[in-house]
Amino acid sequence: MRSSESLLELLETGIDASIVVLDINLPFTNSLSLVYTIHKQYPEYKVLVHSIVNDPEILKLLLDAGVAGFLCKRETVPMQLEEAITNIELEGFYYPSQCTELLTKTKKHYQFKLPEKGLFSITKQEEVVLRLLGTNKTNKEIASILGLSKRTIDAHCLNIYKRLGVTTKTGATELGNYMQN
Repeated sequence: MRSSESLLELLETGIDASIVVLDINLPFTNSLSLVYTIHKQYPEYKVLVHSIVNDPEILKLLLDAGVAGFLCKRETVPMQLEEAITNIELEGFYYPSQCTELLTKTKKHYQFKLPEKGLFSITKQEEVVLRLLGTNKTNKEIASILGLSKRTIDAHCLNIYKRLGVTTKTGATELGNYMQN
């Protein structure tokens, strides 16, 4: 699929399938929103996320959004993908042991990065930059608005991407919007 919209259009036609396999790190998709929309509007389809991203906070967001299963591409063998699809068909879900271990380990050894205020562990200044990124302004425009240099905004963006576990402006704004809602 090239976009979230084209996938939703396909689901609207009532394709003969029961599981949608998504990579949440693809360009031209609003992954968390897409998972949430499929879960709410098309409950007959189960979502299996197969992605390189295996961050515990992202995994928790995916679970909250209603994914039926998750596989990390770094640890997946071909048979495991088949096993995941079969298990989702039979049981309605599939979470391999490394997901459970990842969430359990995270909870035991340190708190999730979500502080009482703000998004994840980003600073207040980075939160302001993230909100402005969501308005489709360029880094130069954001720098002008905040009275900072473009290099400072670039550095804030890199920190935001790293802390949110994303690689693009779209991914950062999508995750920021999801957390605000």
